[in-house]
Amino acid sequence: MQKILIIYPILPVVLLNFIVAIHMRLMAQKAIKSREVRYRWFRVYEGAAPEYMLMARDHYKGFFEIPILFYLLCVILFSINDVSSVDLWIAWLFVLMKFVHSYIRMTSNYVPYRAYSFYICFLILFCGWVSLVIKII
Repeated sequence: MQKILIIYPILPVVLLNFIVAIHMRLMAQKAIKSREVRYRWFRVYEGAAPEYMLMARDHYKGFFEIPILFYLLCVILFSINDVSSVDLWIAWLFVLMKFVHSYIRMTSNYVPYRAYSFYICFLILFCGWVSLVIKII
Protein backbone atom coordinates (compact mmCIF):
# COMPACT_ATOMS: atom_id res chain seq x y z
CA MET A 1 0.00 0.00 0.00
CA GLN A 2 1.27 3.48 -0.82
CA LYS A 3 2.17 5.37 2.30
CA ILE A 4 1.10 8.72 0.79
CA LEU A 5 -2.54 7.62 1.17
CA ILE A 6 -2.37 8.36 4.92
CA ILE A 7 -1.69 12.04 4.20
CA TYR A 8 -4.92 12.53 2.22
CA PRO A 9 -7.25 12.36 5.27
CA ILE A 10 -5.32 15.25 6.81
CA LEU A 11 -6.34 17.60 4.01
CA PRO A 12 -10.11 17.67 4.67
CA VAL A 13 -9.51 18.25 8.39
CA VAL A 14 -7.22 21.18 7.55
CA LEU A 15 -9.91 22.52 5.20
CA LEU A 16 -12.50 22.13 7.96
CA ASN A 17 -10.19 24.06 10.27
CA PHE A 18 -10.23 26.98 7.82
CA ILE A 19 -14.02 26.77 7.48
CA VAL A 20 -14.43 26.90 11.25
CA ALA A 21 -12.01 29.86 11.42
CA ILE A 22 -14.13 31.72 8.86
CA HIS A 23 -17.27 30.84 10.81
CA MET A 24 -15.68 32.20 13.98
CA ARG A 25 -14.78 35.43 12.18
CA LEU A 26 -18.33 35.79 10.84
CA MET A 27 -19.77 35.34 14.33
CA ALA A 28 -17.37 37.98 15.67
CA GLN A 29 -18.40 40.39 12.92
CA LYS A 30 -22.06 39.72 13.69
CA ALA A 31 -21.47 40.51 17.37
CA ILE A 32 -19.59 43.70 16.53
CA LYS A 33 -22.21 44.91 14.04
CA SER A 34 -25.03 44.26 16.47
CA ARG A 35 -23.00 46.04 19.19
CA GLU A 36 -23.19 42.99 21.46
CA VAL A 37 -19.42 43.24 21.83
CA ARG A 38 -16.91 46.01 21.27
CA TYR A 39 -13.50 45.73 19.63
CA ARG A 40 -11.76 46.18 22.99
CA TRP A 41 -13.21 42.83 24.10
CA PHE A 42 -10.71 41.14 21.76
CA ARG A 43 -7.71 42.62 23.59
CA VAL A 44 -7.90 40.21 26.51
CA TYR A 45 -11.14 38.31 25.83
CA GLU A 46 -12.74 39.44 29.07
CA GLY A 47 -16.20 40.69 29.79
CA ALA A 48 -19.58 39.93 28.35
CA ALA A 49 -19.87 38.43 24.88
CA PRO A 50 -22.75 36.75 23.08
CA GLU A 51 -23.01 33.00 23.48
CA TYR A 52 -22.95 32.31 19.71
CA MET A 53 -19.61 34.09 19.42
CA LEU A 54 -18.11 32.22 22.35
CA MET A 55 -19.36 28.90 20.96
CA ALA A 56 -17.72 29.63 17.60
CA ARG A 57 -14.48 30.59 19.35
CA ASP A 58 -14.49 27.42 21.46
CA HIS A 59 -15.17 25.33 18.36
CA TYR A 60 -12.15 26.85 16.64
CA LYS A 61 -9.94 26.37 19.72
CA GLY A 62 -10.92 22.69 19.70
CA PHE A 63 -9.08 22.25 16.40
CA PHE A 64 -5.83 22.68 18.29
CA GLU A 65 -6.55 19.81 20.65
CA ILE A 66 -7.74 16.39 19.39
CA PRO A 67 -7.02 16.99 15.68
CA ILE A 68 -3.35 17.61 16.53
CA LEU A 69 -3.15 14.00 17.72
CA PHE A 70 -4.76 12.92 14.44
CA TYR A 71 -2.19 14.83 12.38
CA LEU A 72 0.62 13.38 14.46
CA LEU A 73 -0.70 9.84 14.07
CA CYS A 74 -0.89 10.19 10.28
CA VAL A 75 2.60 11.69 10.04
CA ILE A 76 4.08 8.95 12.23
CA LEU A 77 2.43 6.26 10.12
CA PHE A 78 3.79 7.95 7.01
CA SER A 79 7.30 8.24 8.47
CA ILE A 80 7.55 4.62 9.62
CA ASN A 81 6.29 3.51 6.20
CA ASP A 82 3.70 1.15 7.67
CA VAL A 83 0.27 2.18 6.43
CA SER A 84 -2.39 -0.52 6.32
CA SER A 85 -5.94 -0.46 5.06
CA VAL A 86 -7.07 -0.46 8.71
CA ASP A 87 -5.10 2.75 9.25
CA LEU A 88 -6.81 4.34 6.27
CA TRP A 89 -10.25 3.28 7.46
CA ILE A 90 -9.54 4.71 10.89
CA ALA A 91 -8.28 7.97 9.41
CA TRP A 92 -11.24 8.44 7.07
CA LEU A 93 -13.72 7.53 9.81
CA PHE A 94 -12.14 10.18 12.00
CA VAL A 95 -12.51 12.72 9.17
CA LEU A 96 -16.16 11.81 8.67
CA MET A 97 -16.98 12.08 12.35
CA LYS A 98 -15.04 15.35 12.69
CA PHE A 99 -17.21 16.81 9.92
CA VAL A 100 -20.34 15.52 11.66
CA HIS A 101 -19.17 17.00 14.96
CA SER A 102 -18.44 20.37 13.34
CA TYR A 103 -21.75 20.40 11.53
CA ILE A 104 -23.55 19.85 14.82
CA ARG A 105 -21.52 22.59 16.52
CA MET A 106 -22.19 25.13 13.77
CA THR A 107 -25.91 24.39 13.48
CA SER A 108 -28.07 23.09 16.33
CA ASN A 109 -25.21 22.62 18.82
CA TYR A 110 -27.43 20.06 20.52
CA VAL A 111 -25.15 18.88 23.30
CA PRO A 112 -26.07 15.16 23.41
CA TYR A 113 -25.44 14.77 19.65
CA ARG A 114 -22.31 16.88 19.90
CA ALA A 115 -21.03 14.75 22.78
CA TYR A 116 -21.74 11.48 20.96
CA SER A 117 -19.95 12.68 17.84
CA PHE A 118 -17.00 13.90 19.92
CA TYR A 119 -16.67 10.62 21.78
CA ILE A 120 -16.88 8.63 18.56
CA CYS A 121 -14.06 10.81 17.13
CA PHE A 122 -12.10 10.25 20.31
CA LEU A 123 -12.65 6.48 20.23
CA ILE A 124 -11.65 6.24 16.56
CA LEU A 125 -8.49 8.21 17.23
CA PHE A 126 -7.74 6.08 20.29
CA CYS A 127 -8.04 2.95 18.12
CA GLY A 128 -5.61 4.48 15.66
CA TRP A 129 -3.06 5.10 18.38
CA VAL A 130 -3.53 1.57 19.79
CA SER A 131 -2.94 0.20 16.30
CA LEU A 132 0.24 2.27 16.00
CA VAL A 133 1.54 1.08 19.39
CA ILE A 134 0.89 -2.54 18.38
CA LYS A 135 2.88 -1.99 15.16
CA ILE A 136 5.79 -0.44 17.03
CA ILE A 137 6.11 -3.03 19.82
